[in-house]
Amino acid sequence: MSSEDKLKTTTVEAFAASSTKSKPNLETNTALSSSPDIILGMQTILEHVGAYIFIKDLAGRYTYVNQSVQELFGASFEDIIGQDDSHFFDLNLSDELMRNDRCVIEYEQTIQKEEKTIVKATGEERIYWTVKKPVRNQRGDVIGMCGISTDITERKKAEIALKKMNDRLDFLLSSSPAIIYTCHAVPPYATTFISANLTKILGYTAQEFLNTPDFWIEHIHPEDRNQVRAGLPHLIAHGKHLYEYRFQHRNGNWVWLRDELYVTKDPEYNITELTGYFIDITNRKKKEIAINESRNLLETIINTAPVRIFWKDKKSRFLGCNQAFAKDAGAVSPEEIIGKDDYQFVWKKQAESYRDDDRQVINSGIPMLNYEEPQTTPDGKTIWLKTSKVPLRDITRGTIGVLGIYQDITEQKQKDDDMRLAATIYNSSSEAIMVTDESNKIIAINPAFTRITGYELADVAGKNPRIFKSGRHSKSFYTKMWQHLLEKGYWHGEIWDRHKSGYIHAKWLSISIIRHTDSSIYCYVAQFSDITDKKQKDELILNQANYDQLTKLPNRNLFKDRLDKEITRSNRNKLSLSLLFLDLDHFKDINDTLGHDKGDELLKEVARRLLSCVRETDTVARIGGDEFAIILPEIDNKLRIESIAQHIIQELNKAFKLDEHKIIDHHISTSVGIVIYPEDGTDLKSLMKHVDQAMYAAKLDGRNRFNYFTRSMQLEANEKMAITHDLRKAITNNELQVYYQPILSLNHDRIIKAEALLRWKHPQRGMISPDTFIPLAEESGLIKEIGELVFKQSIANIKQWHSQLGYIIQISVNMSPIQLNSLKKNQWSDNLARLGLPGNSINVEITEGLLLKDAPVIKERLQEFHNSGIEVSIDDFGTGFSSLAYLKKFDINYLKIDKSFINHLADNGIDRALVEAIIVMAHKLDIETIAEGVETKEQQDLLIEFGCDYKQGFLYSPAISAADFFKLIDQQQS
Repeated sequence: MSSEDKLKTTTVEAFAASSTKSKPNLETNTALSSSPDIILGMQTILEHVGAYIFIKDLAGRYTYVNQSVQELFGASFEDIIGQDDSHFFDLNLSDELMRNDRCVIEYEQTIQKEEKTIVKATGEERIYWTVKKPVRNQRGDVIGMCGISTDITERKKAEIALKKMNDRLDFLLSSSPAIIYTCHAVPPYATTFISANLTKILGYTAQEFLNTPDFWIEHIHPEDRNQVRAGLPHLIAHGKHLYEYRFQHRNGNWVWLRDELYVTKDPEYNITELTGYFIDITNRKKKEIAINESRNLLETIINTAPVRIFWKDKKSRFLGCNQAFAKDAGAVSPEEIIGKDDYQFVWKKQAESYRDDDRQVINSGIPMLNYEEPQTTPDGKTIWLKTSKVPLRDITRGTIGVLGIYQDITEQKQKDDDMRLAATIYNSSSEAIMVTDESNKIIAINPAFTRITGYELADVAGKNPRIFKSGRHSKSFYTKMWQHLLEKGYWHGEIWDRHKSGYIHAKWLSISIIRHTDSSIYCYVAQFSDITDKKQKDELILNQANYDQLTKLPNRNLFKDRLDKEITRSNRNKLSLSLLFLDLDHFKDINDTLGHDKGDELLKEVARRLLSCVRETDTVARIGGDEFAIILPEIDNKLRIESIAQHIIQELNKAFKLDEHKIIDHHISTSVGIVIYPEDGTDLKSLMKHVDQAMYAAKLDGRNRFNYFTRSMQLEANEKMAITHDLRKAITNNELQVYYQPILSLNHDRIIKAEALLRWKHPQRGMISPDTFIPLAEESGLIKEIGELVFKQSIANIKQWHSQLGYIIQISVNMSPIQLNSLKKNQWSDNLARLGLPGNSINVEITEGLLLKDAPVIKERLQEFHNSGIEVSIDDFGTGFSSLAYLKKFDINYLKIDKSFINHLADNGIDRALVEAIIVMAHKLDIETIAEGVETKEQQDLLIEFGCDYKQGFLYSPAISAADFFKLIDQQQS
């Protein structure tokens, strides 16, 4: 039989047999085998079909293969037929294929899927999927097997890639912390897909979500549900939204979820569904809450600590501070400090030093502890700080700046060694801190707590702080304390507790409530310091704050407090009270001549005498300097008041023994002002103002007397205020004019010089006397500006007259002590030099009293005048505390004999003797004399007889304007 015939026979038998397994189909098989056309048609199909078709006999040898199998093996039909698989495949694969063939043949089983990787004859590796079925003869006996293989290499690769992708996705989803889901875009937002890691994270199955439409929304915490619903319109509008809310776990617990949801749209931009993912953020939320609670606790401790705390970056710019530090810097809150440096605050003088310390700590990493440094306060004072600075580090321990803390130790530095030691010990100790839980059970203490109370943590842990109660406070005290604490969130005050050893000590206690984010109480924080010693010191400080340390009398503070209370009591009881205000007359002379130590002795004796003049219920206070005040409550009898005032004057008129041997007696007097409440004032301010006016009136009336306040005094005070106000405007409005009174040589009766005298023509009041406005100018400080005006106008006139006359007319200018003290170095000589005038163009007139002060600035200015040629006169010589010593000590050019001596020169022998003595003495000291107030020829003749050098007065001319003065000079020239 030919190969072709064999192929036909085998093919027909195989397919006929494989087409049926039962006898009833034998007729069909016979019909099929008898149709050559059909067989040839099937053969053609088998040869050209893409599948790999083969038939094997019972021994596993190939009896038929189609063209695809021949190409696979790279062999011809004849070379394949009769061979088994061991001829074409390696031993392992051929054994496996043959085992499968036996299962088909021996057990008459059909193998639906035999998947194998086979290397083609070309060397290419392909994957095949084979179906194997038994081949039967017409009797139904198995005579072999038929196999059809399909090349599934590409599909398999795709499946493998898809499986890898699905495996990767399944792994990612199962290991991912995010639950992926999709849901409808309309309420109740039913879930359409959810990842399987749902069960691991939230405990629910995917079916529970998918089968219950409102499952998601119903398991959101009721407090968060409305917030989530409210955000859904935002999602629709913006395409995405982020929520954080609590969701109920299957076990009943609430977990925090972060839900990020996106809108999915079709190509026509219609919303089709929502896609999102959940992440469990419970741990993060707990940490955030814990961090917030810790931050609140830290901020509370920082801001309630009695020390100043700050921290800076590496460039010494402030990163933060506590409230106490912000207050020191003049800021309202710590936020105003952030980003600034020390150069921008009131302590900029110390800024460079502060920055050097910062750099040392940052660069070295070594703390600087408990060192002292100065600081400027907002009011311009300098205080001392005890400062500590340490490196500020981040979580990696890298240095990012500096942390500082300081305390104000100014008061401690000013006390004696023992007080400083005690203060240092007190201020260097940290405050005790105690933390209790929401049930007020102690959970933590710091070392300072043990040091202050004696208790260790083991002694107090889990106990209520009531174990420290001293028994000094009532039940209502603690009730009010807790009521305030719960209402305000804090309480601070003084409390007495019992030490572990049993003794009772005082604390300054501050308690604050730290709350959870839901406002429930997390814990209580108590801070305190032992103030037992401080309370004892406070009594001393109270004494120092309220009593004059020299006389031991109440000081101004306590006096005001007592006067306020007496006013209140008098008002309540409808009783009068009287207030006396005393100023010692010429007390300054005691200090200037005997020294301040003797002045202090006198003040102490004055205090003792004043106390002896009043009742125990009266208050005697030292207001300041040589001023005293006396409160006489419940007294409205003027005779009684005057009796007390007169008694005081008499007691103070008695001699004071101030020298060691008590040989020389010293005397003073006092001027007393009296007011009565409520006639002379209804409050402290008005009473003090009026009693001062009454005292001042007593001084003007001759001192050593008392005066009651009258309404005319108030009118006079108002008048002074009005004139002072107008005087300020007069300077600006050029109402003040310089007049000149000629000074003539007595020998030649010619004008040699003149005195510059100020005149004020008020626009409404007319001419105002210098005796009225000059004292007000001195009181108000305007004398400096007025004196400079007179000087500049005078030198301008001197310059003008010099250009017209060809010689200098010297002008005498009066200078007050205030003006002399405020004069800058070489101020007048520099002005003269700029105008090209010699120094002796000006003669400065000063009083004797100014020389008596012997102050360095006075010496310096007089020496400057001498060096620059400016001459100096002593005005009103002989009327004050005259001393030959200062005439010898200072370079004085002229003595001006006061007109009070000249007035009675003709009819008073004593005045004549004094004037002649002054002239002779002056000439002996090479000083020239000028007689003031010369009004008669008889006075002039006597002065010539005594050898006086110059005259000044109405006998020749009053003070006249600059223009009129020049006319006199011009006439004299003619």
